[in-house]
Amino acid sequence: MNRDVMVDLEEWSKLITELSRKEVKLFSLKDEYNVKSEMIVETTDFKELYGKNNADVRKRHIRQELDYEYTCIKDLELSVNYIKRRISFLKQLIHTKTVLLEVKE
Repeated sequence: MNRDVMVDLEEWSKLITELSRKEVKLFSLKDEYNVKSEMIVETTDFKELYGKNNADVRKRHIRQELDYEYTCIKDLELSVNYIKRRISFLKQLIHTKTVLLEVKE
């Protein structure tokens, strides 16, 4: 059981490091996406392309133009959320195992 706790602690530590790295990357990707979307809005004549220029039209056009970036952001968000849930689970698991170890002794 002690060994199991050590394995869980190692995973927990690695996940915390990975989470930090991915959160920084996510922030960077979102920032790049916002800059690119502002450029698209500034340089696109939505009225000519779609016959109207409202928020929904701009949002849909930006989503189409930046599909790859959007997909990368969503994938990274899913990964970050999974890691957060896994860290939370490991925290409880480690606590439970240590309590059981104390009760055994």
